[in-house]
Amino acid sequence: MNVEQLVGRCLRLQQELSNAYRAQPWHSARIDRLADDLAAAELELARLRSAGGLSRGPDAVARSSSH
Repeated sequence: MNVEQLVGRCLRLQQELSNAYRAQPWHSARIDRLADDLAAAELELARLRSAGGLSRGPDAVARSSSH
């Protein structure tokens, strides 16, 4: 997965996690899975950024790719 794909995945997982926290009652297993998936995606994004020498953060990449 490239940086832009990972940024998109992170944004989608953040939205899903936010939605899961708003749901009543909470579905703990879903929240745990989403949090784990988000953490893994963020770690991979950080690894790619450090390996590739990218100076921009994931938000800057997401904003620039939407234009």
